[in-house]
Amino acid sequence: MELDRLQSEARRLTEGLEHPRVGAALALGEECGEILRWVLEHEIYGSDAPPAALAGEIGDVLVTLAELCDRYGLSLGECGTAVLAKLERKVPEWREQIGDGLRDARERLDG
Repeated sequence: MELDRLQSEARRLTEGLEHPRVGAALALGEECGEILRWVLEHEIYGSDAPPAALAGEIGDVLVTLAELCDRYGLSLGECGTAVLAKLERKVPEWREQIGDGLRDARERLDG
């Protein structure tokens, strides 16, 4: 699904339930915390929580991110396009600076 379409559909479905701007930002933080909780339970406590539960939390983050964009007059799609352009410029440098370290960390932590 396109990001701007997601933003538009989320806006339509939640019409009348919009948070104030600060509430939208706080709601995003809360939903990110739900992702962190899933990872903690799965990776540290050995929970067998299915990846579908993580997918649901990621979806919640997308919806709250869309609302945050709405509250500040931003397009989620334009934000995505801008970050891809930034990555295009920065990734070669990151590969050189941290690529080997990240590969080693993945091997050590992810098995």
